[in-house]
Amino acid sequence: MIDAPRFELPGRWGRIDLSTDASILRSIRKILSEVTHRRDDLAELRAELRGRFEKAAAEAKRGGATDFYVALSLTPRVPLPAWLAVFVLSVESTDFAALGLQDLERFLLAETRSWGPDGSGGSRPVVADPEALQAVRYSWRRVRDVVEAGVERSFEFIEADYWLAARDPNRIALLTFSTALAEYEEEMLALFDAVVSTIRWPAPVTATAGG
Repeated sequence: MIDAPRFELPGRWGRIDLSTDASILRSIRKILSEVTHRRDDLAELRAELRGRFEKAAAEAKRGGATDFYVALSLTPRVPLPAWLAVFVLSVESTDFAALGLQDLERFLLAETRSWGPDGSGGSRPVVADPEALQAVRYSWRRVRDVVEAGVERSFEFIEADYWLAARDPNRIALLTFSTALAEYEEEMLALFDAVVSTIRWPAPVTATAGG
């Protein structure tokens, strides 16, 4: 199994373990306990957030995510509602294995230009680790209906997919960010770009013959 990319997240983020349904629930309970400090007057908020987190984590797991993170705050006083799902993809192709790093970037740029709802959004290269890793971002806006306190409301979300290509061996991964802070699209994309710029994805260590 190929290891997932490594990166740094600003502020406070909670990791939801997607291994099993039980681990998802344990992770969510731990995160909510830290956020609300188990205060009785926040019991209704905990229940509401638990439902949101469980739904988002279940969707990420069904989609094949290997890791899932929820932003708690950018700083102690600034909440940062955002999600991050990490996917490590399996690509079985002799042609793919033969591509060079720049070829991989061109491949990702060409493929992502037609993605997204109604072909909206746009793709662009993002500097990650120029010597070993290429990244391409595809971002767009999406309207989602969210139920809060029994009332359905529509929110505009910014979503950003970062497709990563690494060499020796060739590997592909996807980091998907989502945030409801659509009015701060430029700032949020800059933040996500900054996270991607910290990515390191060392080649997997393989055992030598007889080792």
